[in-house]
Amino acid sequence: QHPAIAMSRPKETHIFDAPDYEDSTIDTKCAPFFEQATDGQLKGDATPIYFFWQDVLESLAAYNKKLKVIVLLRDPVDRAISHYKMAKERGDEYWPLWRALLAESGRLKADTEPKALESTTRLHSYRHRGYYSHQLLNVYKSFPEEQVLILPMNRLMHEHQQTMQQVFSFLGVDSDVQVAHEVVFSSGETTSRYPFSRLLLKLCFLLEYRRLRQYLDLR
Repeated sequence: QHPAIAMSRPKETHIFDAPDYEDSTIDTKCAPFFEQATDGQLKGDATPIYFFWQDVLESLAAYNKKLKVIVLLRDPVDRAISHYKMAKERGDEYWPLWRALLAESGRLKADTEPKALESTTRLHSYRHRGYYSHQLLNVYKSFPEEQVLILPMNRLMHEHQQTMQQVFSFLGVDSDVQVAHEVVFSSGETTSRYPFSRLLLKLCFLLEYRRLRQYLDLR
């Protein structure tokens, strides 16, 4: 909604994580996603799995050394369950959540083509995608601190205008532009679903919560 920013349409381009990725074709492949953009606008892409692969982050940095990265961190338990629900609704998952979580490490280890479009790594990495501290370390291997902004999801939800001002200031655009607070995607579900799986995930992320707090405190 900011006049100085053009986000890709659709939201996720999956250019840098594509199985046939080639750095010489990036601009050509990007063009259709930004037909609505005007000269001078900043162009943005929101493809979450870029955060998961170190080589993708390295490719992004090689493409544009001045690129700025905004990392919006959702609670890893909620993220895992949302990921599972999406896979289930699309017909990509047939196991109950608790069983899928217990089988996840073995599934990913057996995946010989993780970048394939329907790979197990893409579809079933419910828990592994929530170990944010490891992924943040990889972000900082590719980008200097001043080009990275880390935001907890609850700040965007509960301190919306201040957070948007912080984002706009980070991007170097007019921070006085008002963007209405709106929940774009919501299933309306309560946290009472999947009680056993939630407990299992919370146990898995106990150390991760601590690592993430300490890591963010240093930044």
